[in-house]
Amino acid sequence: MKKILAVICFSFMSISFANAGILTLGVSGNAGLLDVTGKESRSGSTNAGFTWGETSAAARAATDTAQVTDTKSDEVGIAYASVFGELGLFDSGLRLGLNYVPYALESETTENVRNDLCSGGEVVASATCTESTNKVSVDLEDLMQLYVSYHHDLDLPFVSSVFIKAGIIEADVITRDNLASGSQYPNTSLAGDFYGVGFEKNLEEQGMFVRLEGAVTTFDSIKLTATNSGTNTNTIDITDMDGATATISIGKTF
Repeated sequence: MKKILAVICFSFMSISFANAGILTLGVSGNAGLLDVTGKESRSGSTNAGFTWGETSAAARAATDTAQVTDTKSDEVGIAYASVFGELGLFDSGLRLGLNYVPYALESETTENVRNDLCSGGEVVASATCTESTNKVSVDLEDLMQLYVSYHHDLDLPFVSSVFIKAGIIEADVITRDNLASGSQYPNTSLAGDFYGVGFEKNLEEQGMFVRLEGAVTTFDSIKLTATNSGTNTNTIDITDMDGATATISIGKTF
C-alpha cells in the first residue's frame, strides 16, 4: 500500500507541471477522540498459574491452558498536523487525495505493577511472588490517508463549496515496551476506513482557501502475540477502535 501511495505522490508532482489548476497542496490541523477496547491475555504454566492482580497472587491451577485476562476500554484524544495533496479528476468535481503525517505520533506510557513473578511450584502455599513493573507505549509512524472527494461549488458569502469524502487509512504501529518478564510485543500495521463532510471558503485575494471538515473513522482489529515469553502465550487484542475527527486546512490550487 505504501508503495502505491508513493507513486501517487510522484504523480501529483509530475502532472502539475503539465496541467495548471488541477493540483491542490495544503496543510491541516487535526483533533479527535477515539474509543478503544484492549484485552491482554496470558496463558501457560510459567507464572501464569497465579492470577496477576495488582496486589497479590491468588489460587489458580498452573496448567498449560490456565489463562488470565485484563480488559480495558478507554477514550483516547488525538491531535496532529498533516500535509495533503489532491489531483482534480476530469474537471468533474472529483478529487483524488493523499494526506500524510510527516512525523511519529507518540502515545502516553501505560504503566502497571503486578505480583506475577512467582516461583516455588504449582502449590500456592509455597509460591513466592515478587512485584514487577511493566511499561508500554506505542508510536504511529507514516500515517497516511488515501481518499476520493466530490466538491460542489456554491455561490454563498461564506461558503465557496461543500464536499464529501471517503477513503482508507494506514499506519505503522511501533511498540515500545519494557516488561519485567522479558517478553516483547512485535510491531504491526494499522488499517481502517473513513468518511467525512465539509465546506471550503476561497480567499481570493490570497489565492488560497480555508477548509473545515468532520470525519468518522473505523479501524480494523489488531492482535499481537509476545515473543520471548517462555512457555507462556501472551497476547493483546485491540478492538472496537473508532472515533470522530475535526480538521481545519489551508491550501492552494495550482
